[in-house]
Amino acid sequence: MAKSSLSLENRQGKRSVDLYANMDDFLDDLIPEIRHWSEDLEEREYYTGDFPWREIRDEEDFEESVLYFFKEESEFLFSVNGNVQSGQWRHLQSNKLLIEINHAKHLASELYNLLYMNDEFMILEKPGDQRSMGKSKYLVLAREHKTGDLDWKSAMNKLSDHHKKGFGTILSVVVLVAILLIVWFSLR
Repeated sequence: MAKSSLSLENRQGKRSVDLYANMDDFLDDLIPEIRHWSEDLEEREYYTGDFPWREIRDEEDFEESVLYFFKEESEFLFSVNGNVQSGQWRHLQSNKLLIEINHAKHLASELYNLLYMNDEFMILEKPGDQRSMGKSKYLVLAREHKTGDLDWKSAMNKLSDHHKKGFGTILSVVVLVAILLIVWFSLR
């Protein structure tokens, strides 16, 4: 199914996840719209602590529980179905994140660019053409205690809806301030 700019939103103005074959294509369209709302890696309170970030994938056979813990003092924990590996994380210049995981007797290091982060979602992109290697372009993490066990479509709907509401609130405040200014100036 070919995407067109007219088919990206349904009649209510809401982006329909169902029109996309996969999460990468949906995020390709959504990230430019929400990127300006993102926090950055300098704001560690958004991603560090004792809470887990759950990995979200659009693969039908993906049923593992993959959790990421970005602890204070750069400690990193990685859990797959309760089997934990430790490592380190580092924030680098230009909103880059280096994750090092101790696998058996070797250290695996991965570099990611932060594309978007709020208190519920973190979207990272690994440099290079991941799709040509059969991998997802994005690493999508959701804060487990805030989003629960959402599938990829529900998670993307929640992410998209959150920003539609935010824009509506800003627009409402601007209209209210404009009305108050008109009333105030007309009473002078």
